[in-house]
Amino acid sequence: MIMKAIEQFLRDILWSELDVLVIDMPPGTGDAQLTLAQSVPVTAGIVVTTPQQVSLDDSKRSLDMFEKLHIPIAGVVENMSGFICPSCETESDIFGMGTSKEVAAAYKAELIAQIPIEPAIRIGGDTGKPVTFHNPDSETAKRYQTAASNLLAFIEKVNAEGGADNSAVQPTTPPGVSACSTK
Repeated sequence: MIMKAIEQFLRDILWSELDVLVIDMPPGTGDAQLTLAQSVPVTAGIVVTTPQQVSLDDSKRSLDMFEKLHIPIAGVVENMSGFICPSCETESDIFGMGTSKEVAAAYKAELIAQIPIEPAIRIGGDTGKPVTFHNPDSETAKRYQTAASNLLAFIEKVNAEGGADNSAVQPTTPPGVSACSTK
């Protein structure tokens, strides 16, 4: 069912000219991720993790998958990296901070952002207005902007170097024809 939804999403929607198409996938290395990588060229992979070890372990599996599928790794985003108090604007380390830096380095990638927990993020989610819109001068908004800039710079670099090539993991049969077919 997931594979069919991804195929429909990629082949049956008439997309206008896109600068970037971001697909937020569940963590891990399941069918959805493999189907996507085997369906279209993927310019870059990003892993969003939290500083806790269990999340870092999942992230390593995703990064391993990117490497095996020849997907360039744009970097790692550390979510829940600290807490910014709304009263005093002090940042506190409540879940660990910076633990993703070592994981990123192990995969020759950057830690492209450390996004803290801040009540303004929840408010933005509840109102449909991202923190970068309703509180653009906040530390969190600045970090999201930095992450977006870093990602776009990475995509431009990949494209300038000839683009990503994960065609080796993509099926060679035309759409609608089974890869298992003998004809």
